[in-house]
Amino acid sequence: MVDIANVVGSGDLGAEIDLQNLGADLEVPFTEYNPSNYHGLYARLEEDGPLITVYRSGKYIISGCSSVEGLERVNEQFLVKIASLGIVERNYETGFTVQNVVCTATLDRQVDLNALSIGLGLESTEYEPEQFPGLVYRPEAVPGVLLVFANGKCVITGCRDLDTATEAFSHLQDRASTLFE
Repeated sequence: MVDIANVVGSGDLGAEIDLQNLGADLEVPFTEYNPSNYHGLYARLEEDGPLITVYRSGKYIISGCSSVEGLERVNEQFLVKIASLGIVERNYETGFTVQNVVCTATLDRQVDLNALSIGLGLESTEYEPEQFPGLVYRPEAVPGVLLVFANGKCVITGCRDLDTATEAFSHLQDRASTLFE
């Protein structure tokens, strides 16, 4: 079973933003703007809620949602707050899109990552245990990147929806099952 761990989306407010003022004007539980540390403004609409990062250019990213619906809800709430400050019109079209759906799954077995790397093809895998403990698999047949660990756990990233992530994991399962029969 493939489960969503994080959904990330982005949009553009279409205006240059004074981040110092925005941080002071947003009435939310959390904002942080420290340009000597990072050039974006961090905000959370709820305590421990998804993180919104706003840039001076007007571009913004929302991360930390557990569903696409939740991401869209946070985006709508954010736009209502931004509109109330007069930064954009109430129904301004930001071009907001889902950028990445990060999922987790498990192969339900221990995995010999050296053998899997060779079996999947060295041209589509990276496995350097001294650098990173997992195998990075970029299948040509499906979009997305799968990180496979020796305990069988997988992280699927680079997909824009759960169906694509599920397809990428099924592809890995099919390929792995033929290698370990």
